[in-house]
Amino acid sequence: MLVNILKSIPAIPEFIISISTLISLIIGTLKNKRQERLALGSIILSLGFLCVLLFFSNKSKQYFWSSFFIHMPFSVYAKIILYSISAIAIFCLTSFLRTYNIKYFEWILVATFVIIGGSVALSSNHFLTLFIGLEISHLSQYLLVAADRDNQQGSEAAIKFFTIGAISTGFMLFGMSLIYGFTGTCFFNTLYYFFDSDIHNFQHAGAIAGMFFIIVALCFKLPSAPFHTWAPDVYQAAPLPILLFIGTIPKLITVFSLLHLLTYPFHGIFTYWRYLLAGLAVLSMIWGSLAALKQQNLRRMFAYSAISNMGFLLMGPAMGGEFGLRSTIIYTIFYVLNMMGIFALLIVFEKSTKPINDIKDLSGIMQSMPMLGSLFCLFILSLAGIPPFPGFFTKIYVLESVINRSAYFLGIIAVITTVISTAYYLNILKFFILNQNSIKINTINSLKKYSIKVIAIFIFLLLSGLIIFPSKLIDIARSMAASVLFE
Repeated sequence: MLVNILKSIPAIPEFIISISTLISLIIGTLKNKRQERLALGSIILSLGFLCVLLFFSNKSKQYFWSSFFIHMPFSVYAKIILYSISAIAIFCLTSFLRTYNIKYFEWILVATFVIIGGSVALSSNHFLTLFIGLEISHLSQYLLVAADRDNQQGSEAAIKFFTIGAISTGFMLFGMSLIYGFTGTCFFNTLYYFFDSDIHNFQHAGAIAGMFFIIVALCFKLPSAPFHTWAPDVYQAAPLPILLFIGTIPKLITVFSLLHLLTYPFHGIFTYWRYLLAGLAVLSMIWGSLAALKQQNLRRMFAYSAISNMGFLLMGPAMGGEFGLRSTIIYTIFYVLNMMGIFALLIVFEKSTKPINDIKDLSGIMQSMPMLGSLFCLFILSLAGIPPFPGFFTKIYVLESVINRSAYFLGIIAVITTVISTAYYLNILKFFILNQNSIKINTINSLKKYSIKVIAIFIFLLLSGLIIFPSKLIDIARSMAASVLFE
């Protein structure tokens, strides 16, 4: 019985999340707080259950649903990472949406569709399923940005996000149509062998152009420069609990979807897309670092910081090979967890003390909340890549993949932009630690801070533990990369 269940694992995750979401929707209509907690708890428990189920499942490659979906180590481990981190994000989301005068239940269900869409995209073996998965995920994000209907700035940011997202969707569809027109197939496993054998045939140049359009469309969604114009406005306008979710989980989905494409259907044309990614990496690191340096608004600074970090992680796939992909996977996991910890603490600070918009608004919080303030400083130092914090080792890991490929110019740019980024991270700490103001703690709004405090401490301990005992994470990243690079 158990063997038969494990054999049917490929069809289970998306079904379970979808069914739990629908059940939660029915329970939530009762408008009872206890029922709402039960419904939301079922979503988190289903994500945890799927992590355990997938971890012990048979990870050998298999196709199902007319080969539209694929089950292999990359997709399995990517979904385990997605579900586990999403459970933490949804818990943080539920803890604070109501304190922002947002009816959290409906928006939590919208957030689960981001996870469902990402799960479909990570299991795709066809451009149709990839497109459907990514669009389900991103349509939900547009709604989340406009969750606070009384915030005109949020509505404007959502419209801008939707407009630019529609443009990126057009790029993606055009690229897919070019590939289908020049190759006659949209199946990833077929394209893997097609590009590996016929890539030097000039008649298939249109397929290569299609590949460029698809990669550019995904870089819109990361975001990376120069396709980043939506990010600062969205980061500034979205409520902090929503930003905690859309600033982390979608990046995880997009990076893994990009790696899935680069290492599977587009693996044979590495020579062509490596230079595109290297160029986008350099532009993103320079643009993001310099733009963040002059920002006074804290959220806009984190938006440009995200652009710089997306450029940094793009160096891994640009170098190719197992080591480059492995370093990108590890860097993405650490970045997402790090930002989740920072946003969670910012929510606690804002609801316990005063509204936080500009960097100077952090003044005095360290003196009023020393324990959480110290934890916030550790997260910022880790994000800046200061040794011996976790972020330093992940940056070194990516730089090692660059140096191994003798891409010294790219490595120098990465080091210089990392030094520049340290300046604006330390500027945050200057206001946070050195500027002293008398702040009154609002005990009414801080009642739920203890659960978030536990989550923030757990995230930092998890990051530290993964650095001290990295073997399991490296093995998982190696399995994800090797499953498509070395068939």
